[in-house]
Amino acid sequence: MIHIKWWAVTAAAFTITQISAPTNAADIAAGRKRAEVCMACHGERGKSEIPGVPNLAGQDRDYIVSALKAYRAGTERTNPTMAEMAKPLSDADIDNLSAFWNSLSPATTAQK
Repeated sequence: MIHIKWWAVTAAAFTITQISAPTNAADIAAGRKRAEVCMACHGERGKSEIPGVPNLAGQDRDYIVSALKAYRAGTERTNPTMAEMAKPLSDADIDNLSAFWNSLSPATTAQK
């Protein structure tokens, strides 16, 4: 009897935490809109035409999140242009941007 009560309490607690837990689903459309300014350097489809500017199409989401947060914080990454671009980004903006860039097909270069 005690085992059944414990199981019921545990199941109820788990259900409540799952219902009240915030969803962290990234919004690709919002990321695309927020990325419009980024496209000036990184390209509309995530393939940069500017030497030294990385392609972002297909980039790993965790990598983009980590990089943007580091630029925003001014810690591990210190590029002045990227620091200014990242400064106003919220965590949700960063999640959305990472989802957008990741959703694009990786940029490829022609083989010669």
